[in-house]
Amino acid sequence: MRHASLVALAALLLLLPRLAGGQEKNLLSLAADLGAVLEWDPLRDAGVLSFGDDRISLQVGAEMALINYRLKVSIDPPLRRNGVVWLTTAAVTAISDGVQRDRLAHAAPHMRVAYILIDPGHGGKDGGAVGTYVDGKREVTIKEKDVTLRVAKKLSAMLASSFPDKQIVFTRDDDTFVSLEDRVVVANGLLARTKETVLYLSIHANTSPFNRKASGYEVWCLPPEYKRTLLDEKAAGNDNQDIVPILNSMLEEEISVESTVLAREILAGLDRRIGDRTGDRGLRQNDWYVVRNARMPAVLTEVGFVSYPEEAARLADDSYLKDVAQGMYDGIHAFIARFEQYGSADAR
Repeated sequence: MRHASLVALAALLLLLPRLAGGQEKNLLSLAADLGAVLEWDPLRDAGVLSFGDDRISLQVGAEMALINYRLKVSIDPPLRRNGVVWLTTAAVTAISDGVQRDRLAHAAPHMRVAYILIDPGHGGKDGGAVGTYVDGKREVTIKEKDVTLRVAKKLSAMLASSFPDKQIVFTRDDDTFVSLEDRVVVANGLLARTKETVLYLSIHANTSPFNRKASGYEVWCLPPEYKRTLLDEKAAGNDNQDIVPILNSMLEEEISVESTVLAREILAGLDRRIGDRTGDRGLRQNDWYVVRNARMPAVLTEVGFVSYPEEAARLADDSYLKDVAQGMYDGIHAFIARFEQYGSADAR
């Protein structure tokens, strides 16, 4: 990680002479020259250039770049011209100087996931969706709260075995009612304990009262156009109030990209493990309460439909739930490997 970042920084420094004479640099070309990952949100016209351990947050029209979410650097504002974002020589130089200053000031380890929060939906007095299936001559009732907790415990065991350096936390680990507000409090409380990353994994089971044969799994994340308040204005200090909206937008973009990548990895894992027995309903977007209020990469996985008797029977089968948990684990493992290797989740 550290060696890769130094190589990338050297590439940035070597690039500067080629921008001499007041020339401008196409941001896409700059990323290609650096071997960097460019994650850009066209709705916000903002994004992150990631290489090695370093992240450079930029926004069209903003007279500031943010290095690794902590060092503010004044730059010529990026311009959009003919559908392309451009940086001046002076801006690239200022960014390069900023990266060097930040690296000298923060000799910190690379980005890593510190906590994985598993949130089994419903519980206690809230049973969630209810379904039935026939086992021989006996009709069996299945509740969403039981399915989600069983998957959560299996997933937790797999993650704890592979990631002894990370803390696996539950919002509930028994048949207890936990409000949506309290689930979010747990999540954001973990974030307040660390400067590293927390992953939020909400687990649910689906129901469809109008289509009794609906089946399959799906993973939800927040729509990119939804804007959260991720930064505390008081914590930003009086001198930084004017740039809080810009910083918030940049951080929102990063978390949104990471959530989307995490959702796609979980979908791919589920497809490999249970895709031959049920359907892949794809990546979906909604502003679910826990997803929109968690200040971290957050996804909500619907593992199947209890309203479809055939799927309800599968969701009551311990070996099937183990495969569900394994699929989710595969996706989370792939995300963490990518995130901790490159210091960013590449959404390309």
